[in-house]
Amino acid sequence: MNMHIHRCKQIILLLLVTGFALTACKPRQQMVHVAPTVEDKANNELFGDIITRGFPYHTFAAKLNMNLTTGTRSLSSKANIRIVKDNALQISVQPLFGVEMFRFYINPDTALLLDRMNKRYVIESIASLKEIYPVGFDFYTMQSVFTNALFVAGKEKPEVSDYRKFNYTRTSDQNYYITSKDAASGIDYSFTVNGDDRITFTHLMQPQKKHSLQWGYHNFAISDDLVFPHKMNVTLSSSSRKIDAELLFSDIVTDEPIGLSMNIPTGYTRTTMDEILKIFSASK
Repeated sequence: MNMHIHRCKQIILLLLVTGFALTACKPRQQMVHVAPTVEDKANNELFGDIITRGFPYHTFAAKLNMNLTTGTRSLSSKANIRIVKDNALQISVQPLFGVEMFRFYINPDTALLLDRMNKRYVIESIASLKEIYPVGFDFYTMQSVFTNALFVAGKEKPEVSDYRKFNYTRTSDQNYYITSKDAASGIDYSFTVNGDDRITFTHLMQPQKKHSLQWGYHNFAISDDLVFPHKMNVTLSSSSRKIDAELLFSDIVTDEPIGLSMNIPTGYTRTTMDEILKIFSASK
């Protein structure tokens, strides 16, 4: 009996040592030290440098730890995000054992949300969603905020000549602050940019409908020679609802083949976005 206990202890000790060894061998992220002050630049030069500093990829995949809070309710989950640049973006929410509970898919024309727990789905054109939720429901905007990129309203990608559409100031902590307004939607949007010409905060606001999207970027680190913010804090709010989210990225992979498609399983019932959002609403 004692010999059996001793052998069990040896096995447990071996597993612990192996676990520590594997952890020690795992490559660590190299944190980026940001330049303490910004340089004096002409507006067009600054705008061009922000574009140049953008995260380069053709395809993007990563694991996510998501923490969502709305009212008194909090939810935590693991997820996967995959992007085929300028084509489609998909987030698969997998709370337990890698089993997908929700899938969000968006391309330049259409958004699809699958609720696998209740076998229902929402599918809407981007044009119709922008009428109801004007802040953030645009494929190119969402692609940009998830990859820490600069964007210009109504365009697929920014060009240096777009610098004329923005106003430029400095913040009290010596960051750049650039702002613009989309005349078509009435959305005010702004970017805070650090001394490395990287975006640290994006804010979209539609004052008339009281819709706001705030997206903060933290923990910039080098992974495979690419700099990416491994932590993002998001606040989406309207006159009736507020959702806070923390997104922690890991296992980032770029430029490997990814196929994304918009498939609705047989037997699923169509519903509305408001019905899905009730899952995240705080109970009264």
